[in-house]
Amino acid sequence: MTTEFDDLAQNGAQNEDELCRDIQMSLPDAFWALDYVERYKFGRFNKDFALAEDGRAYLFGVVEVPLLEEAGSFTWGVWAEVPREFHDAYVERFQSELAEGMKAEGTLANEVPSYDDAFGARLEIVLHADRRPSIRILEGSLAKAQAEGLTPEAHRALDEVLFPPEDEFDEAFDDIDGMAGVPNEGRA
Repeated sequence: MTTEFDDLAQNGAQNEDELCRDIQMSLPDAFWALDYVERYKFGRFNKDFALAEDGRAYLFGVVEVPLLEEAGSFTWGVWAEVPREFHDAYVERFQSELAEGMKAEGTLANEVPSYDDAFGARLEIVLHADRRPSIRILEGSLAKAQAEGLTPEAHRALDEVLFPPEDEFDEAFDDIDGMAGVPNEGRA
């Protein structure tokens, strides 16, 4: 996967028993896949808008997947590739009542963990005056999860994908008593 998660510790669970409810992608994958200098040459971006030199336009928005059997939702902060005209209209109306309710179709511009068919999925994005745009995925497994909700078991499995348990090999190095690189098993 080419996407970075923003502030995993901040967006992740607050303690070991709590499951993550929010992951945000830093950039559209088209930007994220590039190195530092190439990214600079490729286009401009901030936390809400991205515009590639080749004319592709992106908006940051929120996909909410309802949690079943508990209040709230799992929130994916993702990037939508949208028509340039829509992007530009939102830039002009950003955080104003004029943006409220504006809609467009686009495609999902990020890979999403556990939803292998999410990248490139068709979507509808709705703008708001006082919060980030909302995104409804129109096809694929993420669309199904958004429509049907996330069971507690599926939420737990997603959390394990996002934050896998430490490798058993790494655990062998936890208490090495100053012997760098030497596992502690078998030492007196």
